[in-house]
Amino acid sequence: MTYKPLFLIGLAFPLFSCGGNKQAEQPEEAEARVLEYPVTISFDKGIETEREVLLSEIAKEVKIVPLETRPECLVAKVNRGMIQMVDHNLFIPCSEGLLQFTDDGKFVRSVAKRGQGPGEYNMIRHIAVSDRLKQVYLMDHGKVHSYSLDGTFLKESQIPFCWQFTLLGDSIYAGYIYNNTGQKKDRLILVDQKGNTLKSFPQYDQFTIESGLNYYLWGRYDRYVYSYKDEACCKEYYNDTVFTITPEELQPRYILELGKHKIPKERRFELLEGNWQAYSEPARAYLRPDFLETSQWVFLPYTTWDVTNKDERPQLAMYNKKTGECYKVKDGQIRNDMQGGVSFYPAVCVADDVLLYYWEASELLDLAESIPAIRQNEQLKKLKDDDNPVVMLVTLK
Repeated sequence: MTYKPLFLIGLAFPLFSCGGNKQAEQPEEAEARVLEYPVTISFDKGIETEREVLLSEIAKEVKIVPLETRPECLVAKVNRGMIQMVDHNLFIPCSEGLLQFTDDGKFVRSVAKRGQGPGEYNMIRHIAVSDRLKQVYLMDHGKVHSYSLDGTFLKESQIPFCWQFTLLGDSIYAGYIYNNTGQKKDRLILVDQKGNTLKSFPQYDQFTIESGLNYYLWGRYDRYVYSYKDEACCKEYYNDTVFTITPEELQPRYILELGKHKIPKERRFELLEGNWQAYSEPARAYLRPDFLETSQWVFLPYTTWDVTNKDERPQLAMYNKKTGECYKVKDGQIRNDMQGGVSFYPAVCVADDVLLYYWEASELLDLAESIPAIRQNEQLKKLKDDDNPVVMLVTLK
């Protein structure tokens, strides 16, 4: 794939927590279509058209998996956007540690524990994985621990304070720095496994918070950096552009045209000094899309910027890489005509072509009252309110 150089000026940047309706190309034309970056996705025009999407149209396998419930693997306070997968292993960071399960829900091990010894951590700030090296990486305060899939501690590397990170190649960490103060110097840094900073990319979205306080706003599944087919990418919620991170530069990869749905800078939560009353109602007029890239699709789950509104039902748009079409998904969910009856909302991309949704057991049992097919799943017949969570794994065609 080739990149066209593009210089972007005055784009907005992220905080805390799809092409228009062109006539579809013929199949032979779609197969021949080659993506040339940057790709523009007209999200604002795309969501004017709504389509029903069936899971069988995009998926080759669906699994609804209750995570095994045992005293040594109780899952609590999960950062859902961090969940990752290598081969048939799910890595779930939570308040109890970094827990490893099979994709059938069987508990394998606690990969790391709290402490000061080799391979032990004080806090799980973020995790990343390498499918090629078959390794998982845990970022603590100022360091990254590396482990093999059998739980063996491999090494410890130093890293400056970052919000999230991912792998660039086999030996470089790409760390994302959250601009909560409005005055951070850098937004991305590249660090080798000896702790040397190889490159920094400057923060472009500067602003002043008069009180000098820091304000954070984030959603349950936020991920600012991600890996796709061995490439490292950065998606910021206040920025229209998704970048490919290289050792030398940030290359524009996708441009989301948000139009009237883009939140103005003056309406941001931190610039309103954390005044929720002044922020929340106007924020409902603007949309905040996540970005999940797979081989054929870009999934764009979105909500309004009133991110803590539990009564708001998340919506979904999809961009077809082959045809260049973008559209809103009817009812905000992909209708499940394959297994379990429950509709699918792609909340996390845990591997290149594997998507995940996550329920607390009590949430799924409440849903089963209106969707009896959920209880027909053999693994769910004995599910109880206080059991470990249930995940839905969708492997795409």
